[in-house]
Amino acid sequence: MIMSPLTRTDERQLEQAERQSQLIVPPLNFAMIAPGIYRSGFPNPKSQPFLLQLGLRTILYVYDGDCQPYHQEFIQSNSINYKHFRVAANKEPFEEMDHSLVAQILAEVLDTRNHPLLIHCNRGIRRVGCLVGCIRKLQGWAMTAIFDEYQRFSGTKIRISDQEFIEVFRHPVSIDPQFQPAWLSDQQT
Repeated sequence: MIMSPLTRTDERQLEQAERQSQLIVPPLNFAMIAPGIYRSGFPNPKSQPFLLQLGLRTILYVYDGDCQPYHQEFIQSNSINYKHFRVAANKEPFEEMDHSLVAQILAEVLDTRNHPLLIHCNRGIRRVGCLVGCIRKLQGWAMTAIFDEYQRFSGTKIRISDQEFIEVFRHPVSIDPQFQPAWLSDQQT
């Protein structure tokens, strides 16, 4: 079989296809919370190369549903520590995230031995948004700034019950001062 030489158009199409195959796609609602701490929605297989570049040591999944098998396989094959916290969402009028469980999750997030760390829920909006709000309180942020950040990620999915949870959360978070992030002072835990 004789192959004809590639035309300029063919070469451009091949180059474009190669670039697209190398695209790195972050998970939904991905952002850095603080150095070594990231947030997102549930990672899909296309986001795995991106996650590998972060050099994650730990992934925390905060959702009341089960983890997808492809995600568990990714975690195991890359020797990433994994913890699944079954956290119910805040729902009016009577359902609220468990304050002691949130404090336990925050202790994991704030322990530098777990960094770099990704914390994710299903969409990276509500449960993670509440946890990030609690971290911001520990950092001394004003409530208006905390709610602004929450709203940027939640878009039209804002729940007043989440904002109320962040505002009233006062449960002590136990972390070893030797392993707390440098940006967190002793007085704030």
